[in-house]
Amino acid sequence: MLLFKKRLQRQWKTHLSLIKSIVDWTTCLYLIIPFFAFVYYFLRETVFQLDYGFIESLHPGIVVFIIMYISSTLINRTFSEPADNLFLIQSTKQYAALKRWGFYYSFLCNTIFMAILYWLLYPLLRYVHHFSIIQLTQFALSIIGCYLVSKLALLLASKWAKFFTLLLLIMLSSIVVFYGSILTVALTIGLVVFSVILYEKRAIRMHCYFEKQTQMNVEAFYRWQSRIFLHNPELKTMRLPKHKWKSPLYFKKAKSRNSVSVLVELILKTIFRKKSYIWDYLRIICIVLPLILVVPWWAAYLLIIFMYFGLKTYIGSIYAEIKENAIFKIIRTSDRDWELAFRRVEIYIVNSITLFYAAILTCRTLFF
Repeated sequence: MLLFKKRLQRQWKTHLSLIKSIVDWTTCLYLIIPFFAFVYYFLRETVFQLDYGFIESLHPGIVVFIIMYISSTLINRTFSEPADNLFLIQSTKQYAALKRWGFYYSFLCNTIFMAILYWLLYPLLRYVHHFSIIQLTQFALSIIGCYLVSKLALLLASKWAKFFTLLLLIMLSSIVVFYGSILTVALTIGLVVFSVILYEKRAIRMHCYFEKQTQMNVEAFYRWQSRIFLHNPELKTMRLPKHKWKSPLYFKKAKSRNSVSVLVELILKTIFRKKSYIWDYLRIICIVLPLILVVPWWAAYLLIIFMYFGLKTYIGSIYAEIKENAIFKIIRTSDRDWELAFRRVEIYIVNSITLFYAAILTCRTLFF
C-alpha cells in the first residue's frame, strides 16, 4: 500500500507539473471555460431533451458495439517499472500488493468513465429504443465483463488470437444485450466474478507476464503526456527530431511586387509553415464556432467580440516575433511598411473570420 501510494503521488505530481507548464490565461479563456459552457448547452439540447440527432437513426446494435469496443480498449495500470525486474520482483507479496492496488485504482477510474458513457446513452436506449430494465442491466454488466475479459485476453492470448478473441468477445457481448434475461444477467455476473478471480490468480499473484504488464503500464502512463507533447511547442522540442522536408510555397512570387506585399507574404508563410501558429489559430476559431450556435444570441455576439480582440492580440504577438528576427537587422524595412503589412494580414486572418461568424449568427437569429 505504501509503495502504491508513493508511485501514485509521483504520477499525479508529474501530471500536475505538466499541466502547470502549459496552462496559461489564453488556455483558460479560450478552452476550459468555453468547453464547460459547450458541454452544458450540448447536454441540455440533446440528452436532457432526448434529441440525439443522427445517432437515433443508427441501429442500437452499432451503438452498443461501439461502447463495448471502447470498454475493451481501457488499460489496467500495474504501476510496475522496468527496474522492478531486478529488485521488487524478488519480494513476491509486496509486488503482488502493488499490482492489486493498481488493479483497484484502474478498475475504479475505468468504471467511472464507463458509468459516464452509460449515463449519457441511458435515455437513448431506454426512451428512444425502448430497452427493458433487464436489457439495460445486461448492458451495464456486459460493459464491465467485456472490460475485464479483454484485460485477460491481452495477457494470455497470442498476437493473432488476441485480435480474434477481442472481436468475438465484443460481438457476443453486444448480441447478448438484445436477448437479455435473468439467466444471461446471472451468467454475466458469474463471468465478472470469474474474471476477477482469474486476474487475481494469473496477473497479480503470478509474475510471468512482467514484460507485458510493464509495457502496458508505461504506455498508459505516457499516453496522456504524449498528447501534451503533440500540442505544446515547449515540450515538443524535447522530442526526438524528425526528418525535415521543405515546405511548399503558399503564394506565388509574382504577387510580391513591392515591400508591403513581400512582408505580407512573409508573415503569412511564417504562420502557415509553423504548426504551433496554425494550431493556436484553429483552436481559437474552432472553439467559438459551436458555441455561437448553442448559446443565446447576445452571448454569441459577445463571444465574437472576445474572439476578435483575442485574434488581434495573437496576430500582434506573431508580428512582434517576426519583426525582432535577426534577419531584419541586415535587411532594412520601414515601420510604415510593417504597419501596412500588419493591417493587411489582420484583414485576411482576423476581420474575415469575424465577419463570417457574425454573418452566421445573424442568419441563425433571423431565420431560426
